[in-house]
Amino acid sequence: MKKLLSLLLALALLVSLTACGASTDAPTTEPVQTTTAAPTEATTPQASIDALQGKRILFVGNSYTYYGRVVINQGYDVLTQKERTDNRGMFYYMCKEKGIDVEVTNWVFGGHDLTDTLGHSCTMTDTSCAGVDHLSYLTDPNFDYVCLQPYFEDEYTGDMVSHLQPMMDFFRAANPDVKFLLLVPHMTFVRNFDWRNDFAALADVGVTICNWGGMLDDIVNKRVEVPGGTQQYFFGSFVISQNEKDGHHQNLLVGYLTAQMVYCAITGESAVGQPYTVADDSSLHPEFDMEAYQKKYYTYEPVTNFVEIYRSESDMNGLQQLIDRYLTQYNGGN
Repeated sequence: MKKLLSLLLALALLVSLTACGASTDAPTTEPVQTTTAAPTEATTPQASIDALQGKRILFVGNSYTYYGRVVINQGYDVLTQKERTDNRGMFYYMCKEKGIDVEVTNWVFGGHDLTDTLGHSCTMTDTSCAGVDHLSYLTDPNFDYVCLQPYFEDEYTGDMVSHLQPMMDFFRAANPDVKFLLLVPHMTFVRNFDWRNDFAALADVGVTICNWGGMLDDIVNKRVEVPGGTQQYFFGSFVISQNEKDGHHQNLLVGYLTAQMVYCAITGESAVGQPYTVADDSSLHPEFDMEAYQKKYYTYEPVTNFVEIYRSESDMNGLQQLIDRYLTQYNGGN
């Protein structure tokens, strides 16, 4: 009997020790992965890198390009190509944050039309470059991309294709593979100087239409809604109001929209989901400070909500959707 009791006690002790050593939270179903994967950075498609890496890009136009800081403004007395190369504006940093190095040349002069900036005698009598042969300073016209931003009342006879053809031929003589983009300012539509009838013909000769101005005009006039938008959109959402006379230049939000449209037009990427921190990052450039920009340029009519729009994920997603829509509107999905 004593041997039997000893055996039973030993068995009980063994069972107890085994139970104590077992895990109390062992899964009864398939094991659950509890390790959190490290976040991965969004990758830039190789096709986009190939399209832009090391490429030379020229922006030609006037203040409707530089007010939004697509490029950083330079004075009328800065004339040479060397001085206007390596411009560190919004487009440059938009590429840079994706690991893409581009060379950006700023050939924009306030108040000028394309025949001034790409002509042999500047007609701007109220500037220091009056009568200047701007074209003679463009000593190396070998560019991969040329972004043409006409003045909203750019005069031409016949059609826009005929108007731009000599300018395009000038660049094609240096690089037959150069590609052209037309940046359409919003004042084209505000002043009822509508080029939309020319867009299809321009696309047929290889010009990509970046109609950011038409997009803004449609939003402001309620012809199109911003998908998922939480803000009310009005003229002051996009345009500065510095004084009584200057209520027509675009702000940093529009600078982003323009630069993003150009980037997507070149690379073929969708704008949706693209990062958009550049326009509000003063560590990149002092001009990229939205509060400071608002304080400086909204002194006459201070009502605006462009900062709130830019910092709204829903609104920016909707504006990115519209960038895609307006790029495919005339460019056949390119």
